[in-house]
Amino acid sequence: MGAISMLAEAINFNEDGLRLLLSIMAGYPFGAIYRTLFYNKSAQIQYIYFIVTGIMIYLFNCGTNKYFVAMVHTFFLGYLLIGYWFTESDEYDINWTTPYCIMVLRLIGLCLDAYDGTIDEKKLSGDAIKNNIKVSPGLVEIAAYSFYLPFTLVGPVIPLNYFREYVDGKHLTKSGNVRSSSLMVSVRRFLAGVTFAVFNQWGTFWITNEYFNSQDFFNLPFLWKVIWTTIWYRSTFYKYACAWLLVEGSSILSGIGYTGKGNKDNDKWDGCRNISLRGFFLGSDYQSCVESFNINTNTWAKNHVFKRLRFLGNKYLSQGTTLLYLAIWHGYHSGYFILFGYEMICMISQAQLYEIIPRIPGLRQLLDKPYIKPLTWLFGKILITTTMGFAFLTFGLIKKEFWIRPILSQYAWGYILYIVIWPVIYYTLCKLFPKKKLDKKSSESKKEL
Repeated sequence: MGAISMLAEAINFNEDGLRLLLSIMAGYPFGAIYRTLFYNKSAQIQYIYFIVTGIMIYLFNCGTNKYFVAMVHTFFLGYLLIGYWFTESDEYDINWTTPYCIMVLRLIGLCLDAYDGTIDEKKLSGDAIKNNIKVSPGLVEIAAYSFYLPFTLVGPVIPLNYFREYVDGKHLTKSGNVRSSSLMVSVRRFLAGVTFAVFNQWGTFWITNEYFNSQDFFNLPFLWKVIWTTIWYRSTFYKYACAWLLVEGSSILSGIGYTGKGNKDNDKWDGCRNISLRGFFLGSDYQSCVESFNINTNTWAKNHVFKRLRFLGNKYLSQGTTLLYLAIWHGYHSGYFILFGYEMICMISQAQLYEIIPRIPGLRQLLDKPYIKPLTWLFGKILITTTMGFAFLTFGLIKKEFWIRPILSQYAWGYILYIVIWPVIYYTLCKLFPKKKLDKKSSESKKEL
């Protein structure tokens, strides 16, 4: 039994999870070494440092499996799916497919950005204008970009052009030093990550996955089932927040993440941000949830999947295809597909709600009153938190035999709410408050505008 195995057993922690956590934490000493010795060296020396440290962490985290060494990077998503097929178990798996799924997005994005570099910039839009690659990278640069610690294991996924700015010293001060403001920002993200880790461990001991298939859970009243499911969802999700915050902290310590000056001329360090704590805790609709966590992955999906599906001619079809892609990227378990399908239904329902509110006389004015806004925020927060907790059962419990009974014991209320009840309400409201038809004169004026 090795030292890591003994430590994992001593603290009652999953060994694979402990290796991943230690690998993430290694970003801090390696980041300190970089900002002390390598930040002002030539790009080639920096690349070699990134490659060596990245491969060291991969070997520590994933071992020396001959199939991994021989075949990884041969096929991107296809190879990842083959890996899922052979390694998926009844639980959330932490093995070589965990960092490789991030590598897949990074390298696919690299290829598509290079392709955009061959297109006339007048035909590009959005992030493609700044992310397109005019000068193709060499093998050493690709390797450094791929293995750059700290975010080679769990993200974030950043464009090569942003990475090049970092290596070229464009994130440094005018005197050529790492910005001192990065230190305290890094410490704050580190402490936030540790706090989330404590909350996650507390929740894991308090509410185990097995509890949802126990008779004790089935005997609970409906309301308590919803409450415990919601608490479990939040505490389980904190492990993702922990990983993202620790990675962001070590990234900023290394000097990457700088995005210019803020309104008060202070340094902004959100270039590697994968979770917005303000949006995560204070957001009260589904859009705020999507925008507040896994930020870089969502941005990648928007730029490299959603926007490239314009030929479909339908926003919802493009959105559905993008979510299907992300579900496949996660693996084969049916729970992934159900979760992302439910996400789309929730987003469509929310859009319908926002579209119908102005059509109901006086409702918009009522909701805008200062004493009503706290109530609408509270209602929205409770709704999205409980429905997301319900939906997360299929993701967190992985296998159908583990999540089907907890969902049925709650009468599948989350699905009934948006698949049955809301469509009936929306259809009724549309009949009662139809869209106002523009008269011919106003229609012609609109066309002229």
